[in-house]
Amino acid sequence: MAVKEVAILMEKHQGKPGDGSCVGRKGLAILKSKLETSPSSSSPKLKCPKVPKRLREMVKGAEDCYAPKLISLGPYYHGESRLAEGEELKLKLAKDYIQNYCKEIVDAFYDKISSIITELKDYYDEMSTKKYDDDKFTVMMVVDGCALLSYILNVCLGSKHGSFSIRYQDISVLYRDALLLENQLPYQLLLELMKMMRFEWTNDLWTAMFQEFFGINDESIFQEFMGMESNSCHGGLFLRESRKSNLESAGNKSESKPCHHLLDLFRRNFLGEERSSSSGSQTGNENLEGMWSVRDVKEVIASFRNVNELMDVGILIKRSPTHHLRDISFRSNGITACLKIPPITIDSSTKAMFLNLIAYEMSSDVPHDFISYLRFLDSLIDHADDVKELQSIGIVQNNLGTHEEVEIFFNTVSTNLESNFHAYKDVRVKIGKHLQSHYNSRVKMWMTQCLDTYFGSAWTIIAWVGAFFALFLTFVQTYYTVFPQSR
Repeated sequence: MAVKEVAILMEKHQGKPGDGSCVGRKGLAILKSKLETSPSSSSPKLKCPKVPKRLREMVKGAEDCYAPKLISLGPYYHGESRLAEGEELKLKLAKDYIQNYCKEIVDAFYDKISSIITELKDYYDEMSTKKYDDDKFTVMMVVDGCALLSYILNVCLGSKHGSFSIRYQDISVLYRDALLLENQLPYQLLLELMKMMRFEWTNDLWTAMFQEFFGINDESIFQEFMGMESNSCHGGLFLRESRKSNLESAGNKSESKPCHHLLDLFRRNFLGEERSSSSGSQTGNENLEGMWSVRDVKEVIASFRNVNELMDVGILIKRSPTHHLRDISFRSNGITACLKIPPITIDSSTKAMFLNLIAYEMSSDVPHDFISYLRFLDSLIDHADDVKELQSIGIVQNNLGTHEEVEIFFNTVSTNLESNFHAYKDVRVKIGKHLQSHYNSRVKMWMTQCLDTYFGSAWTIIAWVGAFFALFLTFVQTYYTVFPQSR
């Protein structure tokens, strides 16, 4: 019901003067005023937002994870004195992109971006853009956008960083800065700058190149399908038409909705394709898109157990065939079961990447699927022994330090986060049903214990095979002793 209709109904139900209702008229007028001035629906969220204050307060000591260390992209950190060296680097890279990759002159870049500058400003927080007039904001967008594309092209094509005076120790810093939420450029800006290249590249090809830059592809498919002519510098870049469709198919794996920025694109490819086993789609005859009851939510939460507890009830944990975070599956055969989880690397840069992905999901309209993955993995890790088990399986590659440090890492970054209950819902429920079936059957508990005791490792299996083979030979020897064969 509209706000004005509510106000009219309230006026009809007011008492007449003198019946004692005049006492509350002043409060009623205030209430109607607030209802009329309040927005009828929630306003759309920014596409390049700032890190939510709530997240900064939740994760203490993580301020360094949100601010760039070398270059600023966009208005949030533009002009800071500590990033002066990065400003010079951006000008070199922008010049390289315009002169060596593009067919247009600087005037064309400025005119094109200035024509959409109002749209680009709407990506950011108004308090951060109002200090720039349209001309200054256009210059910032052109320089930052061209510099970012130039660096990505040079990385993917194997160019030497020394030509831009980039130290090798700064390469990882540039990569980190490109994935910070408050250091993002509108994807609309990048698309317009891409169109000015002297070569006609499809959006899918650019998507594949960004995947290559972020290291999402399992193999270096971008360089496999790209070549360089020897008689030109950068300008001889061409696509081998015979393999063009294979490369473009890699770009089609991202979601169909328009990208907001590179962090959004990275998140989509990091998560992988949506499918019934990890999203809110239908599985079997069950509709998961509707509202959830309290019982459903409790059933999902109660299904969680740490790694060692799952293995104690006969659940085997294996690596998923892909690195996509949505590729989590569970299959039960009654007595035993198998939980497959994608592998992930934990190192010193992981915390910044994770926190910025969390910040993006918390401050935008996208589902909390990455947060749900963290909560799922954190639920499996209660102790350092759980980390040790996951590492031995090959699911967690620990480049951070001790197992205790990885346990603390997951407990820190995922604490008090609101996950998407639709994500991995079927996996959680299947785990819960398997546990319930196991504990309700003494036969299953006994069989699981026997399998774990007598066939729980390769050595016990070898011992059993050896014992069986020795018994078989003893039987054969006895048989021929009792019933000797006549020649």
